[in-house]
Amino acid sequence: MESVAVVAMDIHKKFSKAVALDAEAQVLHVWRVDHDDQEVMEEFFRLFAPGTAVVMEATFNWPWIADVAQAMGMNANLAHAQRAREMAKGMAKSDRKDAIFLGKLYLAAGDVFPRAYLAPPEVRRLRAHFRQRLLLVRMRAALKNALHGQLFRRGILTDDDASDLFSAKGRLVLAGLELPDYERDLMERKLRVIDQLNDHIQAMEEVLKKEIRQDPRGQILMSLPGVAEITAYSWLAEIGELERFPNGRALAAYAGCLPLDDESADKDFGKRTGRRCNKFLRWAAIEAVSGAVKKSPRMRSLHSRVKARNPKQAGKARIAVARELLELAHLLLSRQETYRERRPARPGSQGRTRTRRTSDPNRASQAAVSARPRRKRDQAEP
Repeated sequence: MESVAVVAMDIHKKFSKAVALDAEAQVLHVWRVDHDDQEVMEEFFRLFAPGTAVVMEATFNWPWIADVAQAMGMNANLAHAQRAREMAKGMAKSDRKDAIFLGKLYLAAGDVFPRAYLAPPEVRRLRAHFRQRLLLVRMRAALKNALHGQLFRRGILTDDDASDLFSAKGRLVLAGLELPDYERDLMERKLRVIDQLNDHIQAMEEVLKKEIRQDPRGQILMSLPGVAEITAYSWLAEIGELERFPNGRALAAYAGCLPLDDESADKDFGKRTGRRCNKFLRWAAIEAVSGAVKKSPRMRSLHSRVKARNPKQAGKARIAVARELLELAHLLLSRQETYRERRPARPGSQGRTRTRRTSDPNRASQAAVSARPRRKRDQAEP
């Protein structure tokens, strides 16, 4: 099929509806491709010339189809599912029409196609490990909360006896509680599952830490305050290829840590972070804030300033620090440098009077430093 310009696919769980379009967006053929066997998908892609564009929405099961398409020499492209649905709002809906609409968006002139990131296999592998660990951690937290709730429903408070019920001391406190047999059985079952989850999480963390220590990018990220092995691993996994972000501001927006204006009819509702973001990266960035504020005077100062301006919205201070960390991460990874925090000169010292006002080589909030090539004065050691 030499005249095929794009193959658009509407992907479902058990099958895909595929439509071939020519350069004029005219429908040439329609197929139903079952997902029973990967060889069926390979045979389907053999119908087209190598290099033919294939478009599909970034649904839950796109990776294997995109991998098969690329292995057969096709040009795989992902569409942002939510943005594509918004663009098709009000149109008649069917599997065939959805596929045709995707194909027309790809062929339209200008930057109309709502492109999503087609993560390569290595990035997907990193994300799978990180998200698996995060799932186990959340399951463990849910079980711990359930056990606390079980005790609260019986009016049992253990704060004075043990601050952590799941430590060695806390387990002794739990063992000494007077509970009915069925309550004791429920509690013991929760504790056994928590212990199993602890073993799985610990085993996964050992693998992740060993891998991130051998990655030069991990060493750069771990030089940032508050960023340890697991956080560095999660950032690399969720960021993917750094080249797709032109600057640190774009990375912060991707993580939902960039405040956006909210104005209408001369009314200013303040700034809010976007909801459309990589929620995993946002979570990992905010997790690093507490450690960064403790270890870094610079981050502590930023947190204090934003918190003082927003006394009733403490979350804004955490978002501000998370944004600064992400912008620093982009800057340092781009330059292949580790983080160096410039210490202020002591009051009254001669060095203070001779200090010139120069750009901090690790100041991510300076757009001129992060967006333009380094100047000579930026290359000087602090």
